Amino acid sequence: MKQIFEKFLFRVGSETANEAKKIAPYKTGNLKKDIQVISVNDKSVTIGNTKLAPYAKFVYFGTKPHMIKVKKARVLANKKSGIIFGKKVNHPGTKANPYLKNALDSYIKGGGFTRAKSALANEVKNRIVNDIKRAFK
Repeated sequence: MKQIFEKFLFRVGSETANEAKKIAPYKTGNLKKDIQVISVNDKSVTIGNTKLAPYAKFVYFGTKPHMIKVKKARVLANKKSGIIFGKKVNHPGTKANPYLKNALDSYIKGGGFTRAKSALANEVKNRIVNDIKRAFK
């Protein structure tokens, strides 16, 4: 039975990760590429991002307004636009984008979780029937 539950949770995690890849914000593509099932056992599944997108937590939870200060260069600048900001700049913060939670909600509302539960019920039923047949041989 342990393998059946692990398979079920892997399915839920994988399908939720695929849903998250559809709705996650896109800039370089690393955040979307990096969404994956990190671990699974018969009791839990963990999905998220790894080191390919170390900024994922800032996207997911957002950031408070904060000061960005110069570290190595003499001034902060945007190389693409050529704008120079100075030695420090007030960052207004970013709004949270809980794309993993939103993906799970979408997966559940879209019927994916119901289909996975039905498949789980069928597998459990089949296992029990097979165990009963073996017991009476």
